[in-house]
Amino acid sequence: KAVVSTQSTGEGDVYEALTDEETEEQVIERLRLPRLPSFFTGHRFFLHSESFPEFETIKEVTRCLITYGGMVFDHMSRDVRFIVTNSEEWQSDFETALSVNPEAKFLRTKWVDTCCEKRKAVDKEPFYLLS
Repeated sequence: KAVVSTQSTGEGDVYEALTDEETEEQVIERLRLPRLPSFFTGHRFFLHSESFPEFETIKEVTRCLITYGGMVFDHMSRDVRFIVTNSEEWQSDFETALSVNPEAKFLRTKWVDTCCEKRKAVDKEPFYLLS
């Protein structure tokens, strides 16, 4: 609701001001951000850092995974299910990651990018990197 008030500046000048008054609940509702989809929830990722040419790319991919509910590990572990790589072909050092968890799957960053662009999970199959 709008309220018109007449106030004095202390020097005898009077002015009218139109002010909006909101309840605390209205302010909270106005500032509430929309819920983001959580299509990466339950997915556990490791980013194969040697395959990323720039640190900024790693930060962008990590941000996207976490924003949509994914969990990103800072080291390879048995809990990791997906290893995200920026490589388009199999590299010999990928075997080291698989020695920690032979069931982990390698996914190209293009899968993450596509999911984030569409704001939903897309089929992983075309994005797997196979040995």
